[in-house]
Amino acid sequence: MVARLLWLWVLIVAPVSLKFPQLFLPLKPAIKPLLGSVILSMGLTLKAENFKSILRKPKVVLIGLLTQYSVMPLLGWLVALTLYSKLPDDFMAGQILTGACPTGVVSNVYNFLAGANLALSLTLSGINTVVSPFLTPILTKVFAGKVVKVDAFKLFLDMIQITFIPVVLGIWLDSKFSQTLEKVKHYLPAYSTVVVVLIVGYVVAAGRDRIVSLPLISFEFLILGALLHLLFGFWLGYVIPRVLGIPKVERITISIETAMQNSGLATVLAVSHWGALAALPAVFYSVVQNIVGPFVVKLFKWMIERAGRRPAG
Repeated sequence: MVARLLWLWVLIVAPVSLKFPQLFLPLKPAIKPLLGSVILSMGLTLKAENFKSILRKPKVVLIGLLTQYSVMPLLGWLVALTLYSKLPDDFMAGQILTGACPTGVVSNVYNFLAGANLALSLTLSGINTVVSPFLTPILTKVFAGKVVKVDAFKLFLDMIQITFIPVVLGIWLDSKFSQTLEKVKHYLPAYSTVVVVLIVGYVVAAGRDRIVSLPLISFEFLILGALLHLLFGFWLGYVIPRVLGIPKVERITISIETAMQNSGLATVLAVSHWGALAALPAVFYSVVQNIVGPFVVKLFKWMIERAGRRPAG
């Protein structure tokens, strides 16, 4: 329940951190380690066997990677180019970075609720996270490098520390202490939710002066940008695998994996490299994907159930 209401907690913490920034500003040294612990918790849900899917179904996995790292950064760039031309350049950088980040942890939950291919979902989440330190900096540099300074190497080092090392460590720990860790896995979604909310609180508190000076229309564009980015991500994440001949359940899985971004990671990287304003697109994306996502999941669940009721042949 805590994890499913992430959008609500974010909506609550944002005004609180604007009013009482002193509550969240001391978190600055802990932000990256906290996010790393969330990525580690995702690693605890993965097993080495998940990665064997690359050998069993290489086409499906490669298409999932293709949609993640082509559709989402390109959409982020198009959305920013269309909506943010008269807004601070930081917004464009943040939107592109959000699209260039790997899939979010919640994608596995949504695939489970939709009745999609959970094994494929876990595989894609794991692979996306492992390759993200190499692809995210390059894609961010390509799409955002003309409007803001992008230190791709520093971005790479940050992602190695925040994503690669924790997820690999999580997989190793689970392989060695699986039975012991099984007792705490039930609480990991709630823990991840609390951490993301604290990160959002810090970002809003850190950028308080600049945020309150923004015109209202800026927030309207951020909401619209997040919504368009998300919905087109779902759509293209479904259509591209369909054109390439992937079965319905697997293309629904890929669609969810494609659209559900790791907005917590994007938030931390954006505020670290460009400041609080650049993190706002990721914050808004987090809220929008956790409000709209469950409705899309219900649609996908209906599609899977309807397909299952059809007579064979």
